[in-house]
Amino acid sequence: MIKLKSTEEFYNVVESNKLCIVYFYTKWCPDCFMMKPALPRLEKDYPEITFYSFNRDSDIHLAKHLEIYGIPSFLIFNNGDEIGRYVDKKRKSYIEVKTFIEEVLTKE
Repeated sequence: MIKLKSTEEFYNVVESNKLCIVYFYTKWCPDCFMMKPALPRLEKDYPEITFYSFNRDSDIHLAKHLEIYGIPSFLIFNNGDEIGRYVDKKRKSYIEVKTFIEEVLTKE
């Protein structure tokens, strides 16, 4: 997973023509900690998708603009457009995130 370090990097990535997922987390979030072991497995399951991570606390204005109030959260982008989001404050499992990705990909 590629760690995005700035808002500029975030926009460069999502505005590209690539299918990508941005995983929003914070260092203090216990649910993010629980999700961390599943992330490499998800990357392996979807080699056609580039996975990125973004620390929500590094730019709270971006998080507010994107309405990322719950973490961990996942946004899927394709050709610069957001095509799916899994944003809430509940703990997420590998199966739940995989199901979310599958639902978004089947709509495309």
